[in-house]
Formats: sequence, structure tokens, C-alpha cells
Amino acid sequence: EDTWTFIESRLHRWTPADAAETFLDEAEDGQVHEVSRSWVIYHVLEHDLHHGSEISLILGMNGLQPLEI
Repeated sequence: EDTWTFIESRLHRWTPADAAETFLDEAEDGQVHEVSRSWVIYHVLEHDLHHGSEISLILGMNGLQPLEI
């Protein structure tokens, strides 16, 4: 729910030009990459999907109803 609230608020606020705006981001290995706001939205969504799938798998492995993703 927090992820969708974050994404929805940005999509309502940002124009396509705002979403395409870029900035520099330093990775853990020290490399600097230029990323866009839309990339950040996708990355947050991707992160949430990963953990949701992980939880669903663990539930299923323990005989519990998995999440509907």
C-alpha cells in the first residue's frame, strides 16, 4: 500500500517532462549513474514485486494461501 501511495502521488504531481528529469545517483560500488524520476518509480515497484513474490513463495511452501500478485 505504501508503494502504490508513493507511485500514485508522483504520477499525479509530475508531468511527463518532470518524470523524464534526471539526476546523478552513486551506486554502492562508487559508480555514478544518471537516472530519471521515472526510473526511480520503476525501481521502487520492482523492489516491491520482488519482496511480494518472496513472501508468496514462503507462504506457499508452508501450505498457506499465497498472495495474489
